[in-house]
Amino acid sequence: MSWPARGRRSESLITVTGATGFLGAHLLAALLRRDDRPVCALVRDDPATARERLSRAVRSTGARWEEAEFQRRVTPVKIDLPAPRLGLSAEDHHALARQTQELWHCAADTSPLGPVAALHRTNVEGTGRVLELLDAGEREARLFHISTAFVAGERREGMVLEDTLDERYGFATLYEESKYRAEVLVRDWSQDKGRPAVVFRPSLLVTDRPARTGEPRHWLAVQAARTSLLGRQGPALVLRASGVPAEDVTFPYTARVPGRPDAVVNLLQVDWAVAAMLRCAAREPGEARGVGGAKGVNSPSGPSSPSTPSSPSSPSSPSSQGDPSGLDRASDLLVTTYHVSHPQDCSVPWLMQIALETCDWLDVELDPELTPERMRPLDRSLMRLAAGLDPYWWSRRGYDRSGLEAATAGLEPPAALSAQYVRSGMTASSSSAGSACAGSASAGTSPDGTSPPGTSPDSTSPDSTPPAGTSTAGSAPKGAVTAHV
Repeated sequence: MSWPARGRRSESLITVTGATGFLGAHLLAALLRRDDRPVCALVRDDPATARERLSRAVRSTGARWEEAEFQRRVTPVKIDLPAPRLGLSAEDHHALARQTQELWHCAADTSPLGPVAALHRTNVEGTGRVLELLDAGEREARLFHISTAFVAGERREGMVLEDTLDERYGFATLYEESKYRAEVLVRDWSQDKGRPAVVFRPSLLVTDRPARTGEPRHWLAVQAARTSLLGRQGPALVLRASGVPAEDVTFPYTARVPGRPDAVVNLLQVDWAVAAMLRCAAREPGEARGVGGAKGVNSPSGPSSPSTPSSPSSPSSPSSQGDPSGLDRASDLLVTTYHVSHPQDCSVPWLMQIALETCDWLDVELDPELTPERMRPLDRSLMRLAAGLDPYWWSRRGYDRSGLEAATAGLEPPAALSAQYVRSGMTASSSSAGSACAGSASAGTSPDGTSPPGTSPDSTSPDSTPPAGTSTAGSAPKGAVTAHV
């Protein structure tokens, strides 16, 4: 490999992993706008292929540069993320480490269900190799590590503080656990080396821009692909898998699946997320920040919904007052963690209702009393299409945003997302639904990377949008609801 900046000791690089992904591409575009420093994109492709992928990924964000200027500013370097020295020669590894001024680690395997070895290699071992790169540098480059809000795991209720890192509740997916382990590595490295680090925990990042074939896809596009497949192929898709004769089923069909009608999830516009991250990154290490739990929270308990019960003795409904066991590791003062989330949660049934608009033969009833053992065969087949999503049909937790709000003071808050925004993000990708529905776990099917409000308390229409600043939980109709899987 030819290292283009070798020998220029004064060169200051911004080094980015995962720049061809959805968040990484938006971040790369923003970094290029921020200042004129060169960017080194660590990629897994050969340079020629990587240049095209990087250019296409950045164009998909709406950013535009002269191609010659883009190629001058961005240098792709092929690496093997979990390999010693990132798969680079000793000379190239040293040159990269010496010249890196800040490192944004976005690369991740987002497969929700494994295989576990691949998740560990990329998300845990890969993070370790990034930390080794920082250790090899002659300057103390700053680390910005992209984690996920879903390191909270199976904690279903209460308020997750920004500094909390706790495995007591277990994890809903193997992906969540691998990202948790990566965060532990970052905290241990920071403590051992006495070096600051910034950890960003984005919720589900989305956009309403069209997602074309070959471009990075976001969470809404992936969900659209699932329901688009059901809409195009009709009930035959699940009838074949379940072995249930078509004559035994009445259509439109109402499936019953385990879940709670008041479940919430947090979605955030990717453009706002990147702007917020850069505001946070501009702060000096150790600069004063908000204290978790005081204010700046997106809570699933709003003025129009009953308070969420919590019990510190129950793993499924922990206390919202922090972690009494001390596992939140708040003593790691060198690590600053931000929940990059929307101040408004989204009603899961509201999202489901919009997604199901492309599938007119199916309704789904979320039933909190239903167990997997009592599900009908056809419903089990539908659930398999939702693998990796179903744990979040039970969530009522919120995310503390105190540090984020302190760091982004003056930045206009993210707009409340309308049904039309969500619908656009879902329907725009329908042309590439075939490839998206092939079951590729690396297609972003896991929450990551990544806040449509629910319906208003007095309406079940998906076009209803609650006023800004209100909680969206409790806005779904009581009892059974129709939704997609």
